[in-house]
Amino acid sequence: MSKVFVIGHKSPDTDSIAAAVSYSYLKRQLGVDAVAARAGEPNKETKFALDYFKVEAPVLLESTARKNPDDEKTKLILVDHNESKQCVDGAKDAEVLELIDHHRLGDFETENPIFILIRPVGCVNTVIYGLYKANGVKPSKEVAGMMLSAIISDTVLFRSPTTTDEDKAAVKELAEIAGVDYEAYGMEMLKAGADISDYPAEKLAHNDTKEFEAGGKVFSCGQISVMYLEPIEAKRADIMKVLEETKAEKQYEASYLMVTNILTEDTYLWFTSGAEAAAEEAFGKKAEDRCVYLPKVMSRKKQVAPFLLKVYGK
Repeated sequence: MSKVFVIGHKSPDTDSIAAAVSYSYLKRQLGVDAVAARAGEPNKETKFALDYFKVEAPVLLESTARKNPDDEKTKLILVDHNESKQCVDGAKDAEVLELIDHHRLGDFETENPIFILIRPVGCVNTVIYGLYKANGVKPSKEVAGMMLSAIISDTVLFRSPTTTDEDKAAVKELAEIAGVDYEAYGMEMLKAGADISDYPAEKLAHNDTKEFEAGGKVFSCGQISVMYLEPIEAKRADIMKVLEETKAEKQYEASYLMVTNILTEDTYLWFTSGAEAAAEEAFGKKAEDRCVYLPKVMSRKKQVAPFLLKVYGK
């Protein structure tokens, strides 16, 4: 069998990168020539985890489109996403073999029947760890470290409402394999990811951005975690300018950015011009200066995207 690339979504986060690493490792133990891949550049938090556990970043796949119709299709396993607009460029021209996820089922289509596993847990690496157990495979110290990093990231060290008991149990078991104190390590990793001091406005505006479609309308929603609001507020005007430019360029209905404070456990949802009515309807709150304050909101998957999709899907 030819090489199979395990890849997460565009603008990858720690879960997406770690899932490519962990699931490709599992597939190799099961006899598949699997390679960890990525559809974009790792963020600062992810780089911290990769460096800490001395794991090489997945290979970059910019596109899987064939140059000639007779060329063999690139074989893919998709992890941590299933919506077409979040896939690597050219994914429709590739052969998708499997899909492992923890998000809602979007507009995903395949030519042939494939293995799909989507479970309602806080992190796709929790799903993948379950597959390790089902197959009697133990992850290496390095892979276990990446997996627990992903779960800590997606659940914000168990602060997110998406957290399940299974996520917590997985972290504790993986921390033993990786040989770390998950609470101390987790806070160190989150702090590294929250350091935006050297990020330009373009990077901040597009951080962990995903595209969504409902009712024929496409909007984007990014998220960045901080520990203090002042540094990002100082760059807000420049960030909003980039969001407006991206909205126009890609013809989005709107662009949103969740600025999530992991210490106070709340979110300031910034949005582009023209989206005020949609934002207010989605969250039942009055917007001010193109922003809606959302206390106790930390999860895009559970607390933000579903409400926006409902409004745009009308």
